[in-house]
Amino acid sequence: MKIEISEMLSFLRENFGSLSANLVPLWHPLGFVSCVIDEVSSSHIARVHYWPEGERRVKNPDWPIHTHTYRLESLVLAGAVRDLQYRVQPGTEWCEYSVSYYSGGSEIVRTPNEVDTFAEVDELRRSGSRYEVPRGVYHQTLVPHEQSAVTLVLLTDHSSDAPKVLGSKLAERYPYDRISFDRERFWGAIKEALGNQLTNAGKGRS
Repeated sequence: MKIEISEMLSFLRENFGSLSANLVPLWHPLGFVSCVIDEVSSSHIARVHYWPEGERRVKNPDWPIHTHTYRLESLVLAGAVRDLQYRVQPGTEWCEYSVSYYSGGSEIVRTPNEVDTFAEVDELRRSGSRYEVPRGVYHQTLVPHEQSAVTLVLLTDHSSDAPKVLGSKLAERYPYDRISFDRERFWGAIKEALGNQLTNAGKGRS
């Protein structure tokens, strides 16, 4: 049965106490903080993403354009994110790197493929809005360093293909160890975002 992101929002609200007490958020290579709140291997993964104001921990080098091996649906809970999605074709602008995972981190390894990118979606997604990134589409999500944002993401329709990242020809491979982020600060921001969602929903009904 297909899971809906609205169900995951309800799950987050209803189980907030146990989730915040037991789950540890981790820095993601793309610079935000991520926490898996629900995972069913045959169905879906649900995560909360948080961009803390004035703080990012990106991989070095910082190459933000990437693909996913699943369909991504995102609900913006607080702040705003810039959604950029790209079409690619053979060219010389970027080199494709393949992502592999190990316990506690990930690594990107250069492939022989080179491509050019063309932005086909460039939208500012504000609090309360939903959007989708199809499986295998190159994209990036931007939040200015001086701003914060919170999103709930639902990942479905998984494939066995490796994710890809676009970068330059600097080296063969780059590792990234995922370290923990302050739990109280993370869950405090999520609680505030959920409260804002309820407040805005109430205003919409008045």
